[in-house]
Amino acid sequence: MPIDFNKFKKKDALPKEVDPIKIYDGLARSGGLNDLWRGQYLALEEWQDNRDEKEVTISLNTGGGKTVIGLLQGQSIVNETLGKVFYLCGSIQLIKQTEEFASSMPLKVATYYNRNLEREAEFNKGEVLCLTTYQAMFNGLSRFAREPILGLIFDDAHVASHIIRDHFTLRITDVEFANSYSTLVNSVKSYYDQIHSGQLFDQVVNQKNDPAILFIPTFIWEEINVKVTDVLLSEGVAENKSTKYAWEHLRDNLDLCAVFLTSRSIEITPFLAPVHLLKFMQHSTKKIFLSATVQDEPDFIRSFGFRSGKKIEPKTRAGESERLIVTPYVKKEISEYLFQHIIQLSKSRKILIIPNSERRARRWREHESRFSSKDFSEKVNEFKSSSTGLLVAPARFEGMDFPNDTCRSLVIDGLPSGTGLLEKFQWNSLGEVRALQGTIASRVVQSMGRISRGNDDYGIVYLLGNDLADWITRKLNRERLPSYIRAQLELGERITEELTSIEELQQFEQAVLEREDGWSDLHQEEIKNALIEKISDESESKSKEEKFDIEVAISERSFIRHFWNREYAKAAKALETNLDKLFEEDKGLAAWHSHWIGYSYLKYGNQDIAYKYFNRSAKSFKALGLIPDHNEKQVVSTIIPDEETQAGRIIKFLSTRGEINYGTFSQLDDRLAPFFNAARVSSNSYEEALRWLGLYLGFQSSRPDSESGIGRGPDVFWLSPEVAIMIESKEEKSGKTPYSKKEVGQSFNHLEWINEEFLDHKFSWELVIVGPDIEAAPAASPSEEMKILLPEEVISLANRIRQLLFDTWKKSTPSTFYSELEKNLAEGELKHMDILNLIPQRPIRKSNMK
Repeated sequence: MPIDFNKFKKKDALPKEVDPIKIYDGLARSGGLNDLWRGQYLALEEWQDNRDEKEVTISLNTGGGKTVIGLLQGQSIVNETLGKVFYLCGSIQLIKQTEEFASSMPLKVATYYNRNLEREAEFNKGEVLCLTTYQAMFNGLSRFAREPILGLIFDDAHVASHIIRDHFTLRITDVEFANSYSTLVNSVKSYYDQIHSGQLFDQVVNQKNDPAILFIPTFIWEEINVKVTDVLLSEGVAENKSTKYAWEHLRDNLDLCAVFLTSRSIEITPFLAPVHLLKFMQHSTKKIFLSATVQDEPDFIRSFGFRSGKKIEPKTRAGESERLIVTPYVKKEISEYLFQHIIQLSKSRKILIIPNSERRARRWREHESRFSSKDFSEKVNEFKSSSTGLLVAPARFEGMDFPNDTCRSLVIDGLPSGTGLLEKFQWNSLGEVRALQGTIASRVVQSMGRISRGNDDYGIVYLLGNDLADWITRKLNRERLPSYIRAQLELGERITEELTSIEELQQFEQAVLEREDGWSDLHQEEIKNALIEKISDESESKSKEEKFDIEVAISERSFIRHFWNREYAKAAKALETNLDKLFEEDKGLAAWHSHWIGYSYLKYGNQDIAYKYFNRSAKSFKALGLIPDHNEKQVVSTIIPDEETQAGRIIKFLSTRGEINYGTFSQLDDRLAPFFNAARVSSNSYEEALRWLGLYLGFQSSRPDSESGIGRGPDVFWLSPEVAIMIESKEEKSGKTPYSKKEVGQSFNHLEWINEEFLDHKFSWELVIVGPDIEAAPAASPSEEMKILLPEEVISLANRIRQLLFDTWKKSTPSTFYSELEKNLAEGELKHMDILNLIPQRPIRKSNMK
């Protein structure tokens, strides 16, 4: 029988479906799945319409069905590109959970964890997406980092910040790296003695359970980092399983990192994780972020390096579970006995405990259930299948789910305010840094979501700890929570406040867990008005505070890009942009920025400016590091010659507030603002603006009329060795009212005044009246020496000097600012003689009336 060779010919493959809803419909026909939830359908439909967008955020409540959305979007990108697409999970346990969910659809997926890639051939051929962890993707030795990745799905993107930072953080324990730990301790001890903090230092180092965190100032780290690095290398930091992954990211840039010391460890971590260097974080890779509705935009920018892009927030109630929130902080009779009450409850039901730290977990540990394994994933599985007991999960605000009867009671013990040492230090030592508030709100919501996974789910949440109570009762913090959780919280506070005993609380708990009609009706009535409160265009609803916070986050990203590239002057200017306003809005974060601006200038080689910033930082918060025995100079921003030149005077004036930065020019704008709103400001404000303008032009500028005490002299007087300009301010005059005899007479008096006050001085001078070009009154006899300067000409002069100063500062370095300013003043024709010659030869016109 002859061979039929035609059957071996390649068959044309049918194009693969890329619409995620149609992909799901195909699965549903073969697997008998339920229809998509309304929120899922709306999200996928809107994404399909915007699928060319490179960065998209899908926001749904916890338990709102984001997993289905992400899996379908991932498969859609696979079908479209036939390339490698990853779905990132927060833990191996969540990979397994997501894989089970995909199988139930049924949807084939590859998985990668524990160095094992299942369905590798199908993944490599572009047939299925791969579930893996953030850890596998972001670690410094990732097998995927250099591959062409065409799509990334970030599950629980709102909690990814600390996971990503962890991979750029070296954790050096005193056990594994004893020599490195002791080298750092011995190297910095003398510094703490010098600043009179030796006792604190000894306490942290010697008392092995001391919770304090010391920040090693960057100016100290700059001196010792080479020595510490050498010891780290000799102890195997590049090979040790716990450090080699972060070492790969940081090894050439340890001197650019922040260093923290505790009684048991050292942490070395960057200002922000430099994720911009990772190939798969570039714009070429399509990225979808699955997020809870409390996604904080500044935190997103700090975590991922860019804005969150297109946002899809379908109107839906999905994930809004029924819950009673017990708030013992409003009722002493409840708070005193609540701990023992919870322990007693654990004998008849399951209770998940999420303390904010291992230290806080200790009081719960002795009551925790006995598990057969120390592996946390195994503990979770045993806990789910049990009927009673406690599971203690310190700082695990995400990465584990207990839907329905797997657990209906949760304790959040303490404010979830810090995971790594950097975050803990900022919170504990720099006050309530506002930049952390969105992160904390997200963790509070995510913690509640561990036991509430959908609309039909229900449970009880207990909020313990004075720090959590203090945070959650503040209006600005509470407003960061989703509206339905705020409503549940307010209802819980009213209920808890009305309780008179633990016994009454037990009755309420029973009513909730048994879904009594009275409770369900009360919950529905109280919460319904808050359920679908927001879904408006974010750009329309953002407050000025939120917009400023976003600007700050963007400036931080700009800083780390320049700093990591060792462009120190550009890095400093990135943070200087908002520094003064930031000190008003968020002092803790501003002080942190000030320290890093100082370090940038120190690395740049300008110690005087660096110390100015270091001192400003330390004066705000001593924990950021005092400079021992340093006498701060009054003027440090540039090199100023001995002779009093125009450029020298300008620089000296700009430096009176400290370092020259973006805040300097913001202040300039405020001072000259009356020129641009003359009709609505007082004469006094306008004259003061003229005085400021003289100073910015490098004159000695004064207001003789008001300063003399007797009303003698012009309103404003600009003086230099070469030039004197007397200014009478009449900007308030209309364009019709003539200059009166009295006003002209005042100007004659100024001519007399200058001859008396400066008899022996030889300079060129002008007398100008700032006002409209109108005639004098018939009775007045103005002199040809009285020139009119129009208000719009003052504005032009103000704009010119403002732009010249800003451009010169922006394009120069501190050491070249003076020479560049001298050159630009000359080229811009704004030297003092130029300014004198700019004054139009426009004398007050005499009246033709007879």
